Amino acid sequence: MAEKKIITKEDLAEQLVKEGRMLKGEALKAVELVFASIAQGLVDPEFGTVKIAGFGQFVLVDREARTGVNPSNPDEKIDIPASKAVKFKPSKTLKDLVNR
Repeated sequence: MAEKKIITKEDLAEQLVKEGRMLKGEALKAVELVFASIAQGLVDPEFGTVKIAGFGQFVLVDREARTGVNPSNPDEKIDIPASKAVKFKPSKTLKDLVNR
């Protein structure tokens, strides 16, 4: 099976250059600003969710502490501390697009 290509921030900026008729520097700055805004929306205690219509939503969730198994020694149990995680919930529009 052929190796799949990865889309990078530079690729997204290049799309803005082509389709949005922006300069390369402006396009890269715009992409960086969008990602920074998403990250800020997730860590800001006032929010915790970033919803992008037609694409999906990024949600900050709390993970409880739990006991796990050491992968290098399956007989050994390890404590995994509580943490936060980001989950993505695709919109119906995105689900329909990928399931064509």
